[in-house]
Amino acid sequence: MKGVSITNARSGLIISLSYYMFWVIVVSISTGGQVNNFYRGASVYSWQVTFVTFTNLLLHWLVIPFIRIRTKKGIWIVLLIVCLLLLMTVGFKYWNQLGTYLSIVPKIPDDSIDMDFIVKSFLFQFFGLAYFASINFFLDSFNLKLKNKELAIEKKTAELSYLKSQTNPHFLFNTLNNIYLLTRDKSDLAPDTVLRLSDILRYMLYETEGDLVPVDKEIKIIEDYLELEKIRYDASLQLNFTKEIDNIKQEIPPLLMIPLIENAFKHGVSETVDFPFINISLAIKSDMLVFTVENSTDINEIVTAVKENIGIRNLRRQLELLFTEYELTIETREQSFFARMFINLRSYAKN
Repeated sequence: MKGVSITNARSGLIISLSYYMFWVIVVSISTGGQVNNFYRGASVYSWQVTFVTFTNLLLHWLVIPFIRIRTKKGIWIVLLIVCLLLLMTVGFKYWNQLGTYLSIVPKIPDDSIDMDFIVKSFLFQFFGLAYFASINFFLDSFNLKLKNKELAIEKKTAELSYLKSQTNPHFLFNTLNNIYLLTRDKSDLAPDTVLRLSDILRYMLYETEGDLVPVDKEIKIIEDYLELEKIRYDASLQLNFTKEIDNIKQEIPPLLMIPLIENAFKHGVSETVDFPFINISLAIKSDMLVFTVENSTDINEIVTAVKENIGIRNLRRQLELLFTEYELTIETREQSFFARMFINLRSYAKN
């Protein structure tokens, strides 16, 4: 059996002090504010309250945890009830006698020890048991809810890390493919492309470890990514990225917009023969984010484009974990593919 934990010791101390304070208030009220009577009553009740407190601490710190790990709990519960009855009768009696011997509790005449006195003593101790049990139950319930909340946060964090670990390598893989094509063709664009990739890697390694990043940093990475992707296409690609942001330092979760852009290149313009285009728009006003991506696609590819790949599925799951108010819609238009992501940034991390 394990010893008493710090949490249990702290809880026991708080309950004991509140129990003592309760009886101090009761004695103060019952004596009508008379100092001599108050001290006399407080000394008697303090001695008896000490017994009840010790009994309850022993019960909740040692006995109940011990019984919980036993296989035959029924036998131990019966034994516990018998021991409690002995403590509340014989034990309480001898405890009062010890208080009398120490001149703490006045001697009670034998003729005054009747059934009414025994019942009152029993009820006094029973109230103590109920008091400690009810507050312990409340504290245990509170600690359990707190622990479950912590476990839920840990699970959520682990799942988000897993989703990022799936998205980031895919993002880098496409970029490395672009650099490979440049180096194979001995293009003069290769050095600048490597530099852009290093900026993206630095961002992914050092910036995305946090929960939030300023939107201007996210825009910089998006622009670097667009420049890297443009290398694969000629001048026929029409690429537009418009921004309308009221606070450039507004913080948002990192790399949420990349999957939609990546999807536009992979399943859109790469399949378009004539007049490929990508129109990207980012607006953040009053903590409301609206991000849209529309790209050309071959009419034969529209059906397959609607099918969500791993990047879009991961994005949808991240939104579910991060926000309580969001919307991600993907639809087909006439020879185009349209995605819209709406997020109420004030609803972050409240689910």
